[in-house]
Amino acid sequence: MATYRPNTNKQGEVISYRVKICLGRDDKNKQIQRTTTIPRPEGLTPAKERKEVERLADQWEREQRAEFEKTQSKEDKKRITLADFINKHWFSDHVEDGGHTPSTVSFYRIMSADILAYFGNRKRLAQIDAEAVKRYIKFLNTEARTQSGEPYSPATVQHHFNTLRSILEYARRFRYVDYNPCSDLAPKEKPKREKKKVDFLTPEEARQFEKDLEREPLFWRCYFLLLLKIGLRRGEANGLQWGDIDTEKRAITIQRNVTVDRNSPSKFHIGKTKTGEIRTVYITPRILALLEELKREQQERYSAILLPSSFVFCRTDSPYVPLYPTSATAWLDEFTNRVHMRKISPHDLRHSAASLAIEAGADLKDVQELMGHSDIG
Repeated sequence: MATYRPNTNKQGEVISYRVKICLGRDDKNKQIQRTTTIPRPEGLTPAKERKEVERLADQWEREQRAEFEKTQSKEDKKRITLADFINKHWFSDHVEDGGHTPSTVSFYRIMSADILAYFGNRKRLAQIDAEAVKRYIKFLNTEARTQSGEPYSPATVQHHFNTLRSILEYARRFRYVDYNPCSDLAPKEKPKREKKKVDFLTPEEARQFEKDLEREPLFWRCYFLLLLKIGLRRGEANGLQWGDIDTEKRAITIQRNVTVDRNSPSKFHIGKTKTGEIRTVYITPRILALLEELKREQQERYSAILLPSSFVFCRTDSPYVPLYPTSATAWLDEFTNRVHMRKISPHDLRHSAASLAIEAGADLKDVQELMGHSDIG
């Protein structure tokens, strides 16, 4: 997948975009990269400009890959084993491309290890057909067990199938196989799980929630009002910095996400938003006033002027360390129990923001942009 970054002049104005792709690896396992420069499209809004750059980058990538394919040996690709393809191509070039969070990388590492344990290291990639995939699904449903000896849940079975489908689709895209055998399965043959019911607060519950919050510390009042009113994800709230807040426009730029990473020294990871998009949302004067009050409170606590890179919702020992991802969930559990409210999660508040906005007459497209969803569905 092509990645791009803006090139700016001395005045900080974007004049072009630098595009880079990885076509695979050479005999020494080094990435084979190509780069190009795309002039900045003129006369477009930021959102339309971004889409046009992505379109041009995708078009250029397709051309480069088609040309690259002409120089590659098809016979070598047909002989590659599933293990070599996963370890030397899919995992290194796709999963570890810098676009996935550490938790996602860890997840795929576990899933792919389970897949290789079933198929074996000698199984050729080209030998995996629809029947082999179907037998793997049967194994997951009937024989596979967790470490505690329990059968796999429907969700776990689906995770394994989706990972295998992703591997085979990547192989198809890069011409290691002619097609993805998962597409040959009938809908009823593919793993399914019961969709989790979307939970959200009714307007009456939302009003009571806000009322109960008024007696709580300012830190948590601001935090959960942002989730309830503008639909922030938990990780987006944790990644919010004071430099993201424009007090004149009453606008907040959402551009980072904090997730759990148990393998890092800090135990968390700061990255892009879930969709990779940067969006701007607007807040009410009341919420802005509460945030300004919180900022003054933090300046007094740390005896310093907060820099733009200081986190709005930070740890008590430093304004430059974000709140740990699960801390808000733990506090919300304790709060709802204390005020005798039914159990809800931070993500339920995000759903509530969308529901309340629609009930108030907001357009579905506007709600999609507010929530930062990749599609209107």
